[in-house]
Amino acid sequence: MSHLVNYVNAIQGSPSPRRARLQSSSRNSWTDQGHTVVSEQQAYVFDDGAIVTRMTEQDDFPSEAACTECWIRYEVTRQAPGAPIHPTQVSFNSACREAYWRRYFAS
Repeated sequence: MSHLVNYVNAIQGSPSPRRARLQSSSRNSWTDQGHTVVSEQQAYVFDDGAIVTRMTEQDDFPSEAACTECWIRYEVTRQAPGAPIHPTQVSFNSACREAYWRRYFAS
């Protein structure tokens, strides 16, 4: 079994036993209550045949927080043959939480 963190780290360009290649990408934006919201989706294909989709959404609402709120989701959309990926999805409400998760499971 492979941990999803290996695939996320490859997407982020960090050390990983996996290699990722961007397969497709889309970006949408809209205005909500006077603020711009940007949604992105990228699908990555890996050297072992797995496909992982990364979805993000962030607005330009001013924030004094050290780590601005945003929504990040990774989902395994195709498993690697013979090596299931676990967990099959993970979500975060900030880049700081994503970074913590990556550090915790990569060690």
